[in-house]
This record gives sequence, structure tokens and C-alpha cells, in this order.
Amino acid sequence: MAETPNSIQNEQLRLSALEAIRVEVPARKILFAGKAEGFFDILPNTTDLTEEFLYAHQPVSGRTIPVYGPSIEPMGHLDESEARQNEFAVLLGPVIVVARKGYAGRLIVVTAKSLIVHEDAYAIRPKSKYADAINLEWFAGHYSAEFQANRTALWGIGDFPRERFESMHVVIPHHDFQEAIAPMYARRRSLIERHRTLREDVEANFRELLNRT
Repeated sequence: MAETPNSIQNEQLRLSALEAIRVEVPARKILFAGKAEGFFDILPNTTDLTEEFLYAHQPVSGRTIPVYGPSIEPMGHLDESEARQNEFAVLLGPVIVVARKGYAGRLIVVTAKSLIVHEDAYAIRPKSKYADAINLEWFAGHYSAEFQANRTALWGIGDFPRERFESMHVVIPHHDFQEAIAPMYARRRSLIERHRTLREDVEANFRELLNRT
């Protein structure tokens, strides 16, 4: 039986519920607390970098830089020389990429040596004084669903501007707590992505079958 829009929406809601599951930080484990702007620097992204530009400037060398937007995977790659020539903002990883549009508020850890961030997202990095106190995988896993729930609109595209990120209240637990929980969040993320990939494959096969009939 073909799935209805309601059944697909219900499945998406179940995945959202899974993303929202997290291990609350006990009060005795809290090391710091306050607005996010006190713990993170917001790094420059690149404006006027379109998909058309990426398509027209396919990499031709082995020295490439991934370009990240709101999606988990890079939206494309550029030759390093092309990026420098166009004065795109090249960031050093690892960082957390925050989706500004699309999956607004979603947090993605990018460990690439260098990267470019599209204008539909922005990157954050712990301030130098907190660099050793914040596990990026833990922070992204712990706060991604909460930040998505605080985008400007819960229906439609929505937005999660820098100002909203800066104003979010966060707690930073002791590092040993983060280290213990981060692998659990990583496994949860892998499970969700496998589920999404499987679903996309099934839907693609179903559409192909329909087109043959």
C-alpha cells in the first residue's frame, strides 16, 4: 500500500522524537552555564556562493575544500586555488556547522582540515578559553534538537539566525561526562541517518516501479 502524506509526516515526527532524546546533565556535573555567545565564536561564512558556481567550477586538482550548507553532507567541493582566488572564507576544522535555513538550528560536526560554509549556515567554534572544556560531538548531539525547536518558525523553512544562537542558554558539564555521552549521541545519529537512507532508497525504488507501469 502506498504511503500517505500523513504517514510520511508521522515517520518524520518519530525521527524528530528520536533526535530529541538526550541525557540530561545532573546539577553536580555542570561546570559552566550561560548564553551560548559566552562560550562560542561565530565564524564567517561565504555569501554569493551559488550551486551554479559550484557546478561551473568542478575540482580539477587533488587539493579541494568541501562546501557545507544546511545538509549533513557537503553541497560541493572547490579547488583550494579557486577558493583563495575568489577570496571565499576558508575555515579550519574541526567546527560545528549550524544550519540557518532548511533544517534550521541543526548542528553538524565537521572535522575536515578546512572548509567553506555557505550563507545558509554558519560555523561556531569554542572560544579559546573553553576549547578544552567542550566536546563538539557532545554539544552537537545534546543541543541540535533543542535549537531546531527554537527556530523562527516551526513549520515551513524557518530560520535560526546568529542572534538566536547567541541568546540560547546552554550548560557545559565536566569533560568526563561529555566524553562518556558523546559516543551515545554518535550512535544515535548513525541510526537516524541509516533509517533515512533506507527510506530514501525504498521511496526511489517505489517511484521507479510506478514510472514503469
